[in-house]
Amino acid sequence: MAKRFLAAALGVPAVLALCWWGPQPFSIGVAALAVVAALELICAFRASGVRPGLVFAALGLIGPALPLIYPEGLSAAGAMPLTSVAMVAITALICGMIMEVARASAQPAAHVATQSGAGLFCGVYVALFGSISSLRLADGIQMNAAITSPGSGFWLVILVLCCVWSTDTGAYMVGSRIGRTRLAPTLSPRKTVEGAVAGFTAGILVGAILGHFMLGRSLLGWMIGACAGTAGQLGDLFASAVKRELGIKDFGSLIPGHGGVMDRCDSLLFVAPLVWVLVRMFG
Repeated sequence: MAKRFLAAALGVPAVLALCWWGPQPFSIGVAALAVVAALELICAFRASGVRPGLVFAALGLIGPALPLIYPEGLSAAGAMPLTSVAMVAITALICGMIMEVARASAQPAAHVATQSGAGLFCGVYVALFGSISSLRLADGIQMNAAITSPGSGFWLVILVLCCVWSTDTGAYMVGSRIGRTRLAPTLSPRKTVEGAVAGFTAGILVGAILGHFMLGRSLLGWMIGACAGTAGQLGDLFASAVKRELGIKDFGSLIPGHGGVMDRCDSLLFVAPLVWVLVRMFG
């Protein structure tokens, strides 16, 4: 427990500092985490006997790189250059397929589909980090004029993080104390229905309250809290299912008491894309 508190005491101020500094420094930090996450996923698959296609896995880094390369296209009012992104992705996919065929031909047993599928899985998972950076670019949200500094994107990121963390905390506190009904015993035996309900409630309450004070938008905060309470817990369950299938407890050990980057960000990776869509629709 002491390690968890120490890691949080060091990590939270670092995240806040990067976020306050601006969209670009924050995006660089997120991109660095995405690289670590990609390595964690690749190592996890290799530990289970599967060698993911590296080109496919690296393709996912386009996601966290986009906010650095084309920030205007990911802002609340921007237009995504879908054609350019699609061309790069398709070209990389073709190159990845060629490399997998070449690699399989040099192996005693060909596992092209398995290795390609594992690589694509890693790539898609890592690409979700781009949605976290995109939230910091959302400086066009209509909000209370008295709290605009340093931009609505900063407050949006903080709001999302608070909703996700409160959901996790609420689910853990209630589930570990009074939880009786197992939520998904085959995926995560310790998670309970009571904990899930508490986490959902905590996410909505924190979202509505902080949404009012941070953005001056209680309804938007409520919707973000609802996303955290549902998608966040689904993301946690999804990660648990993957780890159980691979036969590992954690994806990594970079963060003492928390595991790896993927272990710490599994809920956030499911929430951030939905919040980005909400902001573009209702921001």
